Amino acid sequence: MADTTSSEPIHVSARFRLTLESAILQLEANAARDEQLVPMLDDADHRRRQELLVAAQLERAFRMRELLRSTTLYLR
Repeated sequence: MADTTSSEPIHVSARFRLTLESAILQLEANAARDEQLVPMLDDADHRRRQELLVAAQLERAFRMRELLRSTTLYLR
C-alpha cells in the first residue's frame, strides 16, 4: 500500500475512487458474514483461522480507508 502519511493528496479519478469504496464495502461485508460463521464451527483451530480471516479483512479495509482519506479527485 502507498504511504498515506504524506501531506500531498493523491489525485485519483472518480472511477478509481468508486472502485476503492466498493472494495472497502465488500471487505467489510465479507468480514461481517465470516464473523457470523465463527460460532457455528466445531473445531477450535477452524474457529481461530476464521477469526484471523475476519481480522485480516478488517485490517485491509481499514488501510484502504486510510488511503481513501488521503485522496482527492483529479479534475480535468
